[in-house]
Amino acid sequence: MLPLLRAAPGATIVNLSSSMGSLAENADPEAPYYSQRFIGYNASKAALNMLTIQLHEELKEEGSKVNSVSPGFVKTELTGYGEMTSEEGARLPAEYALRAEVSGRFVAPDGTTPW
Repeated sequence: MLPLLRAAPGATIVNLSSSMGSLAENADPEAPYYSQRFIGYNASKAALNMLTIQLHEELKEEGSKVNSVSPGFVKTELTGYGEMTSEEGARLPAEYALRAEVSGRFVAPDGTTPW
Protein backbone atom coordinates (compact mmCIF):
# COMPACT_ATOMS: atom_id res chain seq x y z
CA MET A 1 0.00 0.00 0.00
CA LEU A 2 2.78 2.48 0.87
CA PRO A 3 4.31 2.57 -2.64
CA LEU A 4 0.89 3.37 -4.11
CA LEU A 5 0.25 6.12 -1.56
CA ARG A 6 3.69 7.60 -2.15
CA ALA A 7 3.03 7.67 -5.90
CA ALA A 8 -0.38 9.33 -5.57
CA PRO A 9 -0.35 13.12 -5.45
CA GLY A 10 -2.12 14.30 -2.31
CA ALA A 11 -3.05 10.87 -0.94
CA THR A 12 -5.37 10.97 2.07
CA ILE A 13 -6.10 8.35 4.72
CA VAL A 14 -8.97 8.82 7.16
CA ASN A 15 -9.02 6.20 9.91
CA LEU A 16 -12.43 5.81 11.53
CA SER A 17 -11.66 5.88 15.23
CA SER A 18 -13.46 6.56 18.50
CA SER A 19 -12.86 8.79 21.49
CA MET A 20 -12.78 5.54 23.46
CA GLY A 21 -9.43 4.91 21.76
CA SER A 22 -7.86 7.94 23.45
CA LEU A 23 -5.26 6.93 26.03
CA ALA A 24 -5.71 10.29 27.74
CA GLU A 25 -9.48 9.84 28.02
CA ASN A 26 -9.12 6.26 29.27
CA ALA A 27 -6.62 7.33 31.95
CA ASP A 28 -8.56 10.35 33.26
CA PRO A 29 -11.17 9.52 35.96
CA GLU A 30 -12.98 12.78 35.07
CA ALA A 31 -13.30 11.91 31.36
CA PRO A 32 -16.65 10.67 30.03
CA TYR A 33 -15.17 7.42 28.68
CA TYR A 34 -13.13 6.51 31.75
CA SER A 35 -15.64 3.95 33.01
CA GLN A 36 -16.29 2.43 29.58
CA ARG A 37 -14.38 -0.86 29.78
CA PHE A 38 -14.92 -2.24 26.30
CA ILE A 39 -11.40 -3.65 26.43
CA GLY A 40 -11.13 -5.07 22.91
CA TYR A 41 -12.87 -2.11 21.27
CA ASN A 42 -10.91 0.55 23.15
CA ALA A 43 -7.60 -1.25 22.55
CA SER A 44 -8.29 -1.68 18.82
CA LYS A 45 -9.10 2.03 18.44
CA ALA A 46 -5.96 2.99 20.41
CA ALA A 47 -3.94 0.77 18.05
CA LEU A 48 -5.59 2.43 15.05
CA ASN A 49 -4.63 5.83 16.46
CA MET A 50 -1.00 4.67 16.77
CA LEU A 51 -1.13 3.52 13.15
CA THR A 52 -2.39 7.00 12.23
CA ILE A 53 0.60 8.63 13.95
CA GLN A 54 3.05 6.23 12.35
CA LEU A 55 1.60 6.61 8.84
CA HIS A 56 1.50 10.38 9.22
CA GLU A 57 5.22 10.42 10.00
CA GLU A 58 6.00 7.89 7.27
CA LEU A 59 4.11 9.71 4.52
CA LYS A 60 4.36 13.41 5.39
CA GLU A 61 7.38 14.05 3.14
CA GLU A 62 5.29 12.97 0.13
CA GLY A 63 2.49 15.35 1.14
CA SER A 64 0.06 12.61 2.11
CA LYS A 65 -2.45 13.34 4.85
CA VAL A 66 -3.37 10.85 7.58
CA ASN A 67 -5.93 11.51 10.34
CA SER A 68 -8.00 9.61 12.90
CA VAL A 69 -11.62 10.76 13.01
CA SER A 70 -14.18 9.94 15.67
CA PRO A 71 -17.53 10.78 14.08
CA GLY A 72 -19.45 10.81 17.37
CA PHE A 73 -22.07 8.47 18.76
CA VAL A 74 -23.72 7.12 15.62
CA LYS A 75 -26.79 4.89 15.75
CA THR A 76 -25.75 1.65 14.05
CA GLU A 77 -26.92 -1.94 13.82
CA LEU A 78 -24.11 -2.78 16.27
CA THR A 79 -25.35 -0.51 19.06
CA GLY A 80 -29.00 -0.05 18.17
CA TYR A 81 -28.86 3.47 19.58
CA GLY A 82 -26.88 6.67 19.24
CA GLU A 83 -27.14 10.42 18.92
CA MET A 84 -26.84 10.76 15.14
CA THR A 85 -27.78 9.02 11.92
CA SER A 86 -25.25 7.30 9.69
CA GLU A 87 -25.49 10.21 7.28
CA GLU A 88 -24.69 12.69 10.06
CA GLY A 89 -21.85 10.46 11.26
CA ALA A 90 -20.33 10.43 7.77
CA ARG A 91 -19.93 14.22 7.63
CA LEU A 92 -16.74 14.57 9.70
CA PRO A 93 -14.84 11.69 8.05
CA ALA A 94 -15.84 13.07 4.62
CA GLU A 95 -14.66 16.54 5.63
CA TYR A 96 -11.25 15.17 6.60
CA ALA A 97 -11.03 13.09 3.44
CA LEU A 98 -11.37 16.34 1.49
CA ARG A 99 -9.38 18.63 3.82
CA ALA A 100 -5.89 18.71 2.34
CA GLU A 101 -4.27 21.13 4.81
CA VAL A 102 -4.16 19.04 8.02
CA SER A 103 -2.55 15.74 8.94
CA GLY A 104 -1.60 13.79 12.04
CA ARG A 105 -4.74 14.74 13.95
CA PHE A 106 -7.26 12.87 16.11
CA VAL A 107 -10.54 14.73 15.86
CA ALA A 108 -14.16 14.43 16.95
CA PRO A 109 -17.18 16.66 16.23
CA ASP A 110 -16.26 18.95 19.14
CA GLY A 111 -12.64 19.41 18.03
CA THR A 112 -9.26 17.82 18.60
CA THR A 113 -9.19 14.73 20.81
CA PRO A 114 -6.13 13.95 22.95
CA TRP A 115 -4.21 10.89 21.84
